[in-house]
Amino acid sequence: MSKLVINRTFGALRRSELRWELVDIEPHVAIRLKQLFPKIPKQQAKLFSLQDSQEVAADLLWFTQRYALQASDKDLRYLKKRSREYHKKQEEAHAILLPDYTPAVRAGLMPNQSLRDYQLVGLDLLESVKRLLVIDDVGLGKTYLGLGVGLLPNALPLVIVVEPHLQDQWCEKAAEFINLSVHKAKSTKPYKLPQADIYVFKYSQLSSWVDVLSAGWVKAIVYDEVQQLRRGRESQRGMAASVINQNIPIVVGLTATLIYNYGIEAFNISNMIKPEVLGNRDEFLREWCTRDHGVANDKGIVADPDALGSYLRESRVLIRRTKADVGQVAKQLEPHIEWVAPNMKKVADMEVLAEQLAVKTLSGSYVERGQAARDFDLKMREMTGIAKAHSVAAYVRMFIESGTPVVLFGWHRGVYDIWAKELADLNPLFYTGSESQTQKERNKKAFINGESYLLIMSLRSGAGTDGIQHRCSTVIFGEEDWSPQVMTQCIGRLDRDGQEDSVFVFHAVTQYGSDPEILSILGVKSSQARGIQDPGSKVVGKQVDTDRIKKLAETYLASRGVKVPEKAKSLNDADVELLREVI
Repeated sequence: MSKLVINRTFGALRRSELRWELVDIEPHVAIRLKQLFPKIPKQQAKLFSLQDSQEVAADLLWFTQRYALQASDKDLRYLKKRSREYHKKQEEAHAILLPDYTPAVRAGLMPNQSLRDYQLVGLDLLESVKRLLVIDDVGLGKTYLGLGVGLLPNALPLVIVVEPHLQDQWCEKAAEFINLSVHKAKSTKPYKLPQADIYVFKYSQLSSWVDVLSAGWVKAIVYDEVQQLRRGRESQRGMAASVINQNIPIVVGLTATLIYNYGIEAFNISNMIKPEVLGNRDEFLREWCTRDHGVANDKGIVADPDALGSYLRESRVLIRRTKADVGQVAKQLEPHIEWVAPNMKKVADMEVLAEQLAVKTLSGSYVERGQAARDFDLKMREMTGIAKAHSVAAYVRMFIESGTPVVLFGWHRGVYDIWAKELADLNPLFYTGSESQTQKERNKKAFINGESYLLIMSLRSGAGTDGIQHRCSTVIFGEEDWSPQVMTQCIGRLDRDGQEDSVFVFHAVTQYGSDPEILSILGVKSSQARGIQDPGSKVVGKQVDTDRIKKLAETYLASRGVKVPEKAKSLNDADVELLREVI
């Protein structure tokens, strides 16, 4: 046996089939070894086994330079070879992201179809690193990049996992775009799958199909809207995805909104794509998150989002391109914030229950407090939506009667009911949690085809929905969401490739109920997402058209023969500017 260094050794290293074995490792060295390789069980002693991968080889070679181990010349040469391969791959990945890089041309698309250069760059990076998060801006064609994974060597069969309402859309786009056969998974109950190149599954099917999808025959998997895995292994779909990913060589996550709330979601998703890239949960909370009196914050609020975002990029786990990066101009105008007066009569009866829930939230038992807090939050948001629902409907009518199609976002059934009644003559179409997938798709197409000027969507339904941008460029938020990224997704349904007009965003907010608190908390969550997705960036002012609403209102009133009222005292300009930045 030869030695890595002449002085004393702390154990032995040998290669056994497709793994590295470390034998008779001294206790103090074993502690260091487990810190470097967290997958080694804490209770393991003397004999340790590690996967034979390029990354492990690079770390193992570095470790042996500090703690000398006995190894044969053959094993040592192989270890150094694998380490060189790893560093070469890192250099290749770095070169791929340089501005003067020319991406490889990929054959296999349908006639008259093509991938853009930045999409090809993403595919080249994925071919090099095998596991990647793609968080390009909304509307930059992540669907086509996801389908393009099927053009990589040894990437078929490919499984694509999507939200339920997007399964048909993905299948349709695949048939138009890529010369590969596609099968849509039809049931949560496993059945014998037909031969195909691409299989499109819904997230809701993952748990029941986990054994089939982790059997080793799938070569690549793409998770569309990967924020669906933000709860990690705490959810059934997250647990299933974790098992499946261990048995698939190529794993990709697609989303424009990596984080809905706090940075812990970035940990859950990143570790789902590339295990241990951020250590285990305790290590992440300890090293990356804010601390309260020396104790890590279990909410997972990242102390330095910019540093975490930079690390994920440097680790080649994440790639992100903005519209500016690829030469596109964001169509979104600066959001307009309209403060509306609440209709207190509509919520008078509900306030009694809200008061009871508030008391219980503050004074009940531990279990009662938790449930009451959730109920109170839901009730306050519902009351807020109902209190301003009639005012929101009036603004929607003003837009539509002036010839402007509108997508109106809300959340509560009680609010939808008011809008449906107030705007019944405008033939509103609904895309919410109450409609089946077939009804949603039918209503979306009816709106696109001009059968109605109003589409009412749920804040959390329809992420990734395509086609609406060809009909509409006006978004009205009749209710707010706790997550700024949810609202980014909503706007992205209109501000995407194919939109020809400026996208106008209108927030109807009130000083009553939950709106003030939501607006205050959105700033913290927005800073988490901005730092991790775009480290070092600042809030960039959007295009401004401050007179648009005034002109629209004047035109509308004039058309009805109503005298234009004198300007009322408005909210302080600095306050409005702060709210615009948050929203």
